[in-house]
Amino acid sequence: MVANRINTKWNEILLDDEGILILKPSHGAEMDLEEVKACFEAYKALGIGPNNKVLEIIDVQDSTMTDEARVFAAENGSDYFIAAAIISNSLAIRIMVNFFNVFYKQLVPFKMFSNEEAARNWLRTFKK
Repeated sequence: MVANRINTKWNEILLDDEGILILKPSHGAEMDLEEVKACFEAYKALGIGPNNKVLEIIDVQDSTMTDEARVFAAENGSDYFIAAAIISNSLAIRIMVNFFNVFYKQLVPFKMFSNEEAARNWLRTFKK
């Protein structure tokens, strides 16, 4: 069951009944700075922010993210998220996630999984 849903140019953003935000980029999406900023505006519209941080699942298929977008997400994510899980089977995405964790020294725990069930189980360990 989905409590709230917002669509941007390239993403479907859902806040489910567990309070987990799910970001689903379209196949082949190019996540540029403008799109990432639009996602953060959608998070605000859903009531997510420094006083209401949530868990996040990013269900990545074959989308990409520009360097500018990655920097913006890394610098702002800790104001919105407790922890984030990426779902993908792509080696390229795994390399990007590992780079992201090392280079940006995430304030938000960030991990990759091959399926949603494993991602949810890991995220639930962060619930208070």
